Amino acid sequence: MRLSLTLCIALALAGSLAGAEPILLKRGINGDLWHNWGSIAELRADPEALAVFPDWRRMVTPAMMEALSEQGFDFIRMPTDPGPALAAGPGAEQDRLIDGMIAAVQMGLDADLKVILDLHPLPRGAEIGGIESLLGSHFPDYVALVARIAQRLAELPQDRVALELLNEPSFDCEGVYAGAPPKWPAMQAELHAAARAEAPDLTIILTGACWGQANALASLDPAHIGDDSVLWTFHSYVPFAYSHQGAVWTEAPVRYLRDLPYPPSLMTPDTAARVIADSAARMAEAEGLADEGAIAREVEAYAGTADSDATYEIAVAASWADAHGIPRDRILLGEFGALHTADGVTQPIEWYHAFLADKRRAAEAAGMGWAVLSWKGDMGVADPEAPDRRLSPGTCRALGLPCGN
Repeated sequence: MRLSLTLCIALALAGSLAGAEPILLKRGINGDLWHNWGSIAELRADPEALAVFPDWRRMVTPAMMEALSEQGFDFIRMPTDPGPALAAGPGAEQDRLIDGMIAAVQMGLDADLKVILDLHPLPRGAEIGGIESLLGSHFPDYVALVARIAQRLAELPQDRVALELLNEPSFDCEGVYAGAPPKWPAMQAELHAAARAEAPDLTIILTGACWGQANALASLDPAHIGDDSVLWTFHSYVPFAYSHQGAVWTEAPVRYLRDLPYPPSLMTPDTAARVIADSAARMAEAEGLADEGAIAREVEAYAGTADSDATYEIAVAASWADAHGIPRDRILLGEFGALHTADGVTQPIEWYHAFLADKRRAAEAAGMGWAVLSWKGDMGVADPEAPDRRLSPGTCRALGLPCGN
């Protein structure tokens, strides 16, 4: 494959970039993504849908943002779908959508928070603007869009903002695990070079492919970037059967599981039998047939999971940083959380709090910052009964936050 001019420049500069120090991120939260989850075509066809972008700005008040700072968070990771801007193409409409991104970032800055603008596309199949298209035929257009966004972020305080080039690249697992020639490192280098050319002092956040796993981060050679003004991120949802039990966006059998306890050592034979039976009934109701064997294997595997497995990905990322001479405070656990409020997921809140606490303590012990997922929703940390989306005392304790106490 012939290298693009941008990538050639990036490789030529490798090892020579020494910009500003990256911003320091310690305790963070992932914000909202979409309230209107239509296709890009539907969003663009409705004059009101994209009139305010990101659309969560209609619901999130300055008081809510300020409450985050008051409770002890020092930054917010703002997931923002670049799909509509990519589909619009260069011009007035794209610029207006980028204006909305900058306005959203400014909301966080005004609340005394540092802000990550996280470019967070959705799976949209063949539709232009979905992650499949921007990792495929529309990648050159995405590089140009990232450059334009970086240019605008360069106008903001560079000691308080960061740009995350792409959330969870959803491909290249073969390059991470199966020895195939990796695709993502060169693509990320091209995105990085485009952003850095427009924003010399902006903190840029980089990640591994294969859904942003720690092992994918550990497969990268940071020397190919050669930039001192970057942070490296990974996500951790292990044990997946616990964190995603009941999630409708997962596949069977996990989507039908309920009541898996955390930590796994709480699983008893009686609990396992009940979980298997109840999950099989749900699967049979939804699909007409239950694969009880697959459900039993998933439950038994979870029962055999060591409690320490919840934090092993943090150790993987820490070891990678040490091996490459990267200070650990430049590694960010960018997402961790568990589904705990969806219909039918009735786990005791103590399990959820234990899960959050284990992840958070391990990240802090390793010297890393963290951002919990998420502010609201089925994995939300906000107390649904509290004003200004404040956290409950129990959630505050799990996250080690003072929360005004």
